[in-house]
Amino acid sequence: MRRAAGATGEQAAAVPLMRLPISGWAVRIGRAAADRAALEMYEGLRLADVCVATPVSLSVLRGAWRNPRGAAGWALAWGQLPAGVSVVTAEFTGSGRTPVVSRVPAVIIERTYWVAEVAGVFSGITVHAGPALVSGRLRRSRGR
Repeated sequence: MRRAAGATGEQAAAVPLMRLPISGWAVRIGRAAADRAALEMYEGLRLADVCVATPVSLSVLRGAWRNPRGAAGWALAWGQLPAGVSVVTAEFTGSGRTPVVSRVPAVIIERTYWVAEVAGVFSGITVHAGPALVSGRLRRSRGR
């Protein structure tokens, strides 16, 4: 767990590893049982997801969200890295007659997780992680 100098208890838990500049969400790395890395995703102060690394199952695409209605457009996704994979590309797609496509290299965290975000109006995502190819829809954020 990352701690701010002099912080204790609940203050330390509120220190993000990384604040995402487009969506405003925060990413934090914690530790689970057996010292496994845990990725925590925060929408404002709300803990939106916790993903714990496990050898039993793998979520290449764990979460995918987009801006609240009426807000500036953005899209955000995260997941786990498959074994032996060090590069992930997130392909965000729009909808309509001329859908916009934006390919974004993901930020790799602790060699276990990835996070990607992009500005714009999108509704879907396809993740390229080595041989893994996973697609999904973006959920609408509740707002911060």
